[in-house]
Amino acid sequence: MFYKEGQKEEMACQGALVVESLVRQRRISIEQVYSSIKHYQLCIKHKDTLTRYVCRQCPFMKEDCDFQSTSPSDDLEPCGGYMVLAGLVENRIINTRDLDNQK
Repeated sequence: MFYKEGQKEEMACQGALVVESLVRQRRISIEQVYSSIKHYQLCIKHKDTLTRYVCRQCPFMKEDCDFQSTSPSDDLEPCGGYMVLAGLVENRIINTRDLDNQK
């Protein structure tokens, strides 16, 4: 539904857009993005928070997000933006106020 020939490189999930916005606002640095933990268990731990503040605004949530489906497979990982945000939340670099301000 969202794929268009020649435009795939320009598409980004809401998590990636939030990370980009936080960097642009100088709320986080590129180094913090690269060093944030990208561990699947953190994604599960912070799923309620990230779903509420990030994923509900994501254009991929409705049709294409397998991670947010009602029965995701065990080996399925969320998008990269989601994984970075989970690490930033876990390390207390950002909080729900930061996420809420990105809407």
